[in-house]
Amino acid sequence: MKKITKMLLKAVADTAMNSAKKEADSACIFIGYQPQMPAKLHELKRKK
Repeated sequence: MKKITKMLLKAVADTAMNSAKKEADSACIFIGYQPQMPAKLHELKRKK
């Protein structure tokens, strides 16, 4: 049971990291609202 839980938590963490990387390089689609990006998320931005 621990092995399955560990595998599931790793999959959730990987999905969250991929989502954060994708969001670091995009802008908000709603007019006038873009919350401040956390400092750690700036490190995930692609260099241009």
